[in-house]
This record gives sequence, C-alpha cells and structure tokens, in this order.
Amino acid sequence: MSETHETSETASGSSAVDPLALPGLLRPAIEAASEEADRRADVPTELYGALRDAGAFRLLTPRALGGSQTPLTTVLKVYEGFGRIDASVAWLVWNANFGFVGALLDESATERIWGREHEPAFANSGMPGTAVPAEGGYRVSGHWRIVSGINAAEWLVAVVVVLEDGAPRMTAAGTPDVQLCVLGRDQWSVKETWDVSGMRGTGSNDVVVEDAFVPADFLAPLDSPLRIDEPLYRGFLPSLVLPGCTAIVLGIAQAALDETVALVLTKRNSTGATLAESPRTQYVLADSEAALQAARLLLTSAAQTLQDAAERGDTPTLEQRAALRAAMTHAAQVSRRTLVTLYELASSTSLYRGNRLERLFRDGMAALQHANHSALPMEAAGRVRLGMEPGLGLF
Repeated sequence: MSETHETSETASGSSAVDPLALPGLLRPAIEAASEEADRRADVPTELYGALRDAGAFRLLTPRALGGSQTPLTTVLKVYEGFGRIDASVAWLVWNANFGFVGALLDESATERIWGREHEPAFANSGMPGTAVPAEGGYRVSGHWRIVSGINAAEWLVAVVVVLEDGAPRMTAAGTPDVQLCVLGRDQWSVKETWDVSGMRGTGSNDVVVEDAFVPADFLAPLDSPLRIDEPLYRGFLPSLVLPGCTAIVLGIAQAALDETVALVLTKRNSTGATLAESPRTQYVLADSEAALQAARLLLTSAAQTLQDAAERGDTPTLEQRAALRAAMTHAAQVSRRTLVTLYELASSTSLYRGNRLERLFRDGMAALQHANHSALPMEAAGRVRLGMEPGLGLF
C-alpha cells in the first residue's frame, strides 16, 4: 500500500489525497481510536470526522460533486488497505461510499445533499423497504437491520419496492419496481441492537422509518439513465458495492498472516524451538500466502472485466457478473480457511484479548457472515455456467 500523500484536484478546486494513500495517512488516528470503538460498539465521532475530512467517503462520488470518482479496482485496494488496519473502520468506509447515487439523482436532490460545506455522510441498506406513490413523491416505510455507521450518518440510502394496491408495481420488463431511496436524518429512528462479538466498531444498529414522505427526486431506479454520465457509473451499478466487503476480508486475513509470521519467529514450543522452525508452520504460512494472493488476483480480474466493459460503454454480460460473484465467494472461503488455520497455529496466544490475532479472528468471522459471502452466489454462478437463470437478486 502506497504511503505517499499525493494530491489531486476535485471539480470544486480543492485538493484531495490520493485514494491509495488514505489507509496509511489515517492509520495513526484509526489505531488510537480502535479500543474505544470496540468498547462503545460504535465509531468515535472524532475518527468518523477524520475519515470524512480526508476523503475516505467520496471514493465513488462523481468529480462534478467534489468526489474522487475512483476506478473500482483502485477502490478495492483502498478497502483492503483499511481492512489490514482495522476491520470495523474498513467496513464503515465501504458502507459510507454511496456517493455514486449522485450520478442517478436529479440535480434538485444532489443540490440538497451536497450543498453543504462538508462531505455528506451516508449509511445504506440493501434490504427492501416499501414506497407507496403519493402526490409529489412516495410514502416510505421499512425496518432495516444491521445498518453500519447509522448513528453518524446524515443520509440513508435504502432499497425500496414500490407498491400499488398493496402489491409490487411491475416495470415494463416484468420485474418489481425496485429503487434507491435517499432519506434525511430526521426521517428515521435508530434501535440500539448492535451487541455482538466482532466488528463492534461499526455501530451497525437497526433503522426504522414509518410512513415518511420522500420527494420523487430522492428516488431512482438502479437502471435509470445517468444524469452524470461517466464510465464509472455505466454498466452494472451494483458492482460498485458488492465486492467491497470481500476486499476487506482479504485485508483482514492478510493482516492475520502478517501477525502470525511475526509471532512464530519468537513463540517457542515445548522443546524450546521456535514455531518458525517447524515444517508444518512453514507450509501453512506459504500455503496461506499463495491462497490469499490467488484469491485477490481473481477478484481484481473479475472487477477489472466489469470496469473495462463500463469504460467501453458495453453492458456487462451475465457471465461476467457471475464471475464477480464467484470470485467473491471464493475469496471469502479462502479468507475463512486462512483465519481458522492461523488461529489454530497461534495456539493459546490467539485466545487473549489484547493480542491482535484475537481481534482479527473475531472481526474476520463477523465480516464473513455477510450475505455476500454465502454459498448462494456461487450456486447462482454455477447455474449461469449451466445455461440456467441465476435466480439471485442484484446478480
């Protein structure tokens, strides 16, 4: 990960840090706040502000709105870089990077969202709520679970299904009308439900919205025409979101490997030899390194294929989208196997709070519980390979 602090210019003329330098730049602030975040089960206000001010939340925001409009493959490297430092912070950065909605929304909405002195703070949820048409907009309701960073957010980007007469409204393509909806901070309430063992610093509480009026310009279908037509936003828009969590778990697993390498050089067995002298240790470390590198390359290749298609103006094929989901599930499986293997190799050391391996293990296992890392996307990719319909939403 680059440690240089190169800058570039945004559309507004302000200087911005090179996205690849962000993890290194913010490492001292992240490490200083790590224990407080874990104890509070939420991100400290000062750290959240430092992340936002540095530009960590505007990676996918259009340049026209002051963002860095960073290519997907670069964004994945940034997420992995944060994952190597602190899993909860990486997760917050991933979830807060919903500025790409600015490429979809009407200008009247973006002026309200971005018309402030500071970067807007987003949270999001992919679980569906409901939107009922009303004069000038929609009445929105929903209960969204595990919404990371919600206490610090000013805007919630939520998926909603438009209802008519109590049933989903159908599009011309014969599918339910699913849209992204942006709600303001005064339109939701938070239920403090985040009492967990891992990823505690994400503050991923529940959010409830009850019959809130949302103007029509604050909703947009995922396939709506782009108002800001840039290559990054063409093609398969969910690809800007889906693989981020996988890049993070690769970063967590890599950090665990680095910690284990340092540990085995000094930890001794009952004979007095270091664990590093054991052929089994040597094999496990080399095998884990190779597996992580291969999974990283596969994920990057699948993301690059989608990025290249978007830059050419092509619609990504079903096979290309399936390849991304397969690469994600594969990387998750590799990361899980790596974390378990290293946890076992470290023996009793990995049990103790205060040892970084203990934290990496429980955070990594929590991150791997995300639906994006389940076996279902791999099964769907297999159906695509057999010429069948994937049968998986947002594929």
